Amino acid sequence: MKVKVNVIFLFLFATIGFFLFVNPSCTAEEANIIFKNVAVQLTQTRPPVGTTTIREYRITAILQNIGDTDSVNITMKLKDPQPGLNATLIFQPVSYSLAPNEEKTFLFENWPTSLTGSILLNISFKPTSPNVLETDSNSRFYYYTLQIGTEAPKTSTPGFEGLFVLIAIVAFLFINQIRKVPY
Repeated sequence: MKVKVNVIFLFLFATIGFFLFVNPSCTAEEANIIFKNVAVQLTQTRPPVGTTTIREYRITAILQNIGDTDSVNITMKLKDPQPGLNATLIFQPVSYSLAPNEEKTFLFENWPTSLTGSILLNISFKPTSPNVLETDSNSRFYYYTLQIGTEAPKTSTPGFEGLFVLIAIVAFLFINQIRKVPY
């Protein structure tokens, strides 16, 4: 009797194991696009006109498809932070589909701005076609803080550290000299 129960349990575990590990499992295939890197580089500073200096920047954004299927065609955009402008600038290439594990660099050349201080750049991508539903896997935002014309105040006087080192050496030599003199 005990042998029959063991055989039944062995057959039951073998059947469950067969269905769990041998049969193919269903997985959803989906493209998932992420920002891998965003960089902003000053390319040119134009001569000032009055008190206004215009700087031109190159903005690059690297996207990667970490999903397991091709993505829909996407478009990368920059919302211009200039006050009063409601402009949306488009990166090159205008429309692109990423293959699985593919990285693509989107580039916006010569973005001119006269702004200074801390500027928040709103960079985003979404499906090119308005008929495609926007989801978390095919549309995202990236906020980049650009510092223009704001240098950190210098808190150190050049050579001041050297004075401290010189005083420390003289104090060390003086203390050693006092210890060597017999009373």
